[in-house]
Amino acid sequence: MSAAQIRHNAIFAVAATGALLLTSCGNEEPALQHLVSEPASEPSTAPTHHSADSSEPYRELVEMSSEEDLRGEVQEPVEVLFARHYVRLGDYEVIDDDVLRFHFYMGNFDCYGVQHSVEETEDEVAVAVITGMRQGVDACTDEAVLGAVDVELDGPVGNREVVDLSERL
Repeated sequence: MSAAQIRHNAIFAVAATGALLLTSCGNEEPALQHLVSEPASEPSTAPTHHSADSSEPYRELVEMSSEEDLRGEVQEPVEVLFARHYVRLGDYEVIDDDVLRFHFYMGNFDCYGVQHSVEETEDEVAVAVITGMRQGVDACTDEAVLGAVDVELDGPVGNREVVDLSERL
């Protein structure tokens, strides 16, 4: 393993640990309980807000590394999710005139999925990214992975401001 790979793995491990610790801060529940508990029988109707910023460890990791492969694996949106919660928007990139890709930490892809909601006006694009447990999952491991989701817009982003819709909900 090269020195760069070792450095990359160490940085990722520290950032992932930080992300897991942040997700448990301020909760009265035992840390990471939502990663190992069984989903409810019905999907929750409204996502919750976490007090921790799940995009912060991602931004710190990007700042500490010059590696290009720190972008998360793009996930297809999942229709039904349990224990849904908003992800604070962090880094995004314009993939096409009318497609934005958002990057964030989430639970492992076997257990967790992603959804998004978009509201567009003439002046802004408001996006909410939501993660939650996939249907039919019995238990999940305690790990954080880099994820991404492509959000298709009705029109080109152009000069419109991109804002976090979850802050309004």
